[in-house]
Amino acid sequence: MTEVVIGTRFCGPRTSGNGGYCAGLFAQMVDGTAAVMLKAPPPLDTPIALREGECGFEAVAGETLIANIEPASVKVSPPPIPDDAAVARGHDDFLKAEGGHQIIPYCFVCGKERAPGDGLRIFSGPCPDSPVNADFWTPAKDLAGEDGLVRPEFLWAALDCPTAYALRVGDTMTLLGRMAAEIIRRPKPGERLIAAAWREGQDGRKHFSDSVLLDENREIIAAANTLWVELNDPALIAKLRAENA
Repeated sequence: MTEVVIGTRFCGPRTSGNGGYCAGLFAQMVDGTAAVMLKAPPPLDTPIALREGECGFEAVAGETLIANIEPASVKVSPPPIPDDAAVARGHDDFLKAEGGHQIIPYCFVCGKERAPGDGLRIFSGPCPDSPVNADFWTPAKDLAGEDGLVRPEFLWAALDCPTAYALRVGDTMTLLGRMAAEIIRRPKPGERLIAAAWREGQDGRKHFSDSVLLDENREIIAAANTLWVELNDPALIAKLRAENA
């Protein structure tokens, strides 16, 4: 068993951890590609035990099951990734748009209220004439591990939020339910990457989208499959909106 603590810097909603970042931390229990099923919001500044479960591993805070973790495979079939000019347009349109992306404005990954050097500030807006949402991302030095490469949890985080915006559901609030990610190559800080995502389908309140991280040669260095769950509890939606105003 091991233990992790999600610092307040790494929030998604202001009172819980960013789903992709937390999933990436939890995935350390698996050697290789992993899937994380989130069962409850990961609490901040709280010890979370990672231990063997009935099927794979589990993350537990006190008596609360936060996530199940298991080995997995990832398959993506990206549509054509737009050129740099279109990616820049997606970034600009994200910042100009009203509505959905402002629901969680302090998110570690996509919150526009986070200062440069604090949040990742990946603003993956819709690229013109494309199903792809994308933005550029240059990882900072403080995201590296002891080997000098960007730590896996930050790659998971960068793969996460773009998949939410790629759903293109406007002000409808969704939360990450499951994420499977494969890291092919961990980049160095300072590499200019592209985080790109696209919608894959819907089954009732379940929405599916995939994402990739591309390097400077536009080669895939990481990929993810995600499931987002559309919230239908008015009280919960009101609570989240109030906490993140």
